[in-house]
Amino acid sequence: MEELLNLLKNLITIGTITETKSAEGKALARVNLCGRITDFLPVVSFANSFKRHYIPARIGEQVLVFSPYGEANGGIILRGIFNQECKESEGANNTREILTYEDGVSFSYDTETSTLKVDSPKQIQILCQNASITAQKVEIDSPSIDLGLGGAGVVTTECTCAFTGSPHPHGSQNTRSKI
Repeated sequence: MEELLNLLKNLITIGTITETKSAEGKALARVNLCGRITDFLPVVSFANSFKRHYIPARIGEQVLVFSPYGEANGGIILRGIFNQECKESEGANNTREILTYEDGVSFSYDTETSTLKVDSPKQIQILCQNASITAQKVEIDSPSIDLGLGGAGVVTTECTCAFTGSPHPHGSQNTRSKI
């Protein structure tokens, strides 16, 4: 009976990651379960042939160890427990999903206002073959804007001189384009 109780007690246990490593494409971590350190266990992630989302496990992260057979060293790690050390993102509510990184970059989407927001304290770089923006209004607040610096012409304030028939720029000195 005592053995059965121990197996039941070990089915689901809360612990803290003490060590991490990656081997053979698996995210692995050791967990402190009430003073007992597990073997390296696989960390559950969102992954399949459609999409892989890798989030590195961190030492000190509070996790759940699910052991289907009651043996912690044969378990898997389920992550994402909010606690005193890892609180919900500021501004989170019932209609807003927020993804926040350690350097301050955040993405949020609010279903109540249908607003997608990207906040970056540094740089945003978008690389693609083609881009399309369709909007009723576009607002840009920047001290300067550089267009067409890769060599291709762009829509600017370039116009044809009425006297010479030659093209020349005539517009804001803060908007630049390669002519």
